[in-house]
Amino acid sequence: MAHTAREGDDTVEFFDSPEVVDEKVTKLAEWIRQASHFISFTGAGISTAAGIPDFRSGMHTVLETGPGAWELRAKGKKRSSKRKVVSTVQALPTPTHMMMLQLCQNGILKGVISQNTDGLHRRSGLHKQELFELHGNSNLEVCRSCHREYLRDFRTRSAAKVHDHLTGRNCDDPHCRGKLKDTIINFGEDLPEDVLEKSFEHGEKADLCLAMGSSLTVTPAADIPKIVGKKGNVNGGLVIVNLQKTPLDRRASLKIHAKCEDVSRLLMDKLGLSIPEFRLQRKLLVTQKTVSGSPNCKVSIQGMSSDDFPFSFISKVDFTSGAKTTSVSKEPFQVITEDPKKIKLLVKFRVYFFGHYGEPPLDFEWPLQSMSNASAMYVLEFNPFTQTWANPVIENDTKVTDVTAKLQAAAL
Repeated sequence: MAHTAREGDDTVEFFDSPEVVDEKVTKLAEWIRQASHFISFTGAGISTAAGIPDFRSGMHTVLETGPGAWELRAKGKKRSSKRKVVSTVQALPTPTHMMMLQLCQNGILKGVISQNTDGLHRRSGLHKQELFELHGNSNLEVCRSCHREYLRDFRTRSAAKVHDHLTGRNCDDPHCRGKLKDTIINFGEDLPEDVLEKSFEHGEKADLCLAMGSSLTVTPAADIPKIVGKKGNVNGGLVIVNLQKTPLDRRASLKIHAKCEDVSRLLMDKLGLSIPEFRLQRKLLVTQKTVSGSPNCKVSIQGMSSDDFPFSFISKVDFTSGAKTTSVSKEPFQVITEDPKKIKLLVKFRVYFFGHYGEPPLDFEWPLQSMSNASAMYVLEFNPFTQTWANPVIENDTKVTDVTAKLQAAAL
C-alpha cells in the first residue's frame, strides 16, 4: 500500500559523487534553459531540511530528521529526541522552496505541483495561482457551502476521526455561515477536482518536470510526472532528485542521487541566479467605514496573505483612542470610534501575532478620516534570522485618501 513503509532494498539510499552531481545538474540547467514548459513536482523530501520528517526514509537514513513516519510505525519505534524535528508552523522554507519561488517569479518555472501539506510552499511567497497542493494544506480551511477559503497561521485540522474534516469554525460571510472543513486529503479520499485537473493540464503541456523529494508511489499524484516521463524527451522529460529508488526511475531522462537542498543550490548557481533568503510576508488591510444610522465609524484590521487572500495571522489587537484601550482577541478585529467629523481623533493599534518565528507586536497610528470611509493595505516583511520587521510600505494600488499611518516595531 502507498501509505505503508518501504521494504528491503527500497529503503537503501544512494549518493552520486560530487563530480557526477555537478555533471548531472549542469545538464539539468541546460534543459531548463531550453524548456518551453517547465514544471516541478514536490514531495516530503524537500522539507526534511526544514526539520519536518518525511514518511518513507529507512531506519538508517542520513537525514537529520531520522526515519520516516511510516517506517517508525512499521517497526514499532519512536523518533529519538536527538533528531532535528520542527513543527510545521515553525519551520522555515528550505533552499528548495525558495529556489522554486525565484524560478516562478522569473517566469522560468510555470507551476509547482506538490503532495506536501506542510504549507511551506505558500509560506515561501509562492502564489496560489502557481501552486497546486494535491493533498491539501494544513493551514487552509474552506467553507462547505460557499467554498470560501481561509488561510490560518495555525493547523486547522482538529478532528479525531480520519474522514471527519469539520474544524468547528464557521464561514465569516453573514449570508452564509457555513461550516468550515480542513483541506487535508487522507488515504482513500478524492483529491480536489479543480487542483487535480489543472495539475494534469500542466503535465500534458510540460516538456520538463523536476520531481524532488518524492517516492513517486502515491497515485493519482504520481501519474503527473509519469505523463512527462512517457514522452521520452532526451533533452528534458522527467528528472528525479531522490535518495531512494522510485517506480518512475526507468521513465526518467535523469536521476540525481543527492539531497534536494544541495541540488537546488548548485542548480541556481548553474543558472546564474541566487536563492533569496526567506522573509515572512504579511499584509494588513486597515479599513474605516461609517456605522449605519450613526455618526460614528468602525475601524477594522484584517490580515491578508501576500497574494491577497484573507489570512488569520493576528492573535490580538489593542485599539487605543484617547485614554480608552479596547483589546480584541478574535476576528473580526474592529472597534467603534467617535464621530470623526466632530473630533480629530487618532486611533492607535498594537497588533499581536501568533509568534511562530518570534515576531514582536507592531504599533501604528490611524488618523480618523473626515469623509469616514478610507482604507490602506500595508505590506509587512519580517526577518526571522534577525527577529526584525522591515519598514512597512503602503501597497501601490491601494486606494488611500488622507492616510498618514506610522508603523513601527513595538518595544517588548
